[in-house]
Amino acid sequence: FSNITLPAVFLVAAPTFITQYTGNFNNFSMIYLFNNGGPGSVGGGAGSTDILISWIYKLTTGTSPQYSMASAITLIISVIVICVSLLVFKKTNAFNMGD
Repeated sequence: FSNITLPAVFLVAAPTFITQYTGNFNNFSMIYLFNNGGPGSVGGGAGSTDILISWIYKLTTGTSPQYSMASAITLIISVIVICVSLLVFKKTNAFNMGD
């Protein structure tokens, strides 16, 4: 089972996992429309229902915008998503599927 079925399922499911992983970073509208990511915490930290994207939005549009913090978080998110995507693509040999 673990030698035949799981690798075969993983090869088919890997693109879906990557799409879901990156798509979850785009759930901003759902969080923002329901409650603006609140209830928030004192000091400009993320609220209890904030995701990273809605927190970045709050950092850049608040009363005292913190662009440096928002850009640092955005770069870290980008590096994590790129690393995970490359790792999964290499692990599944997706770059050589056309050969």
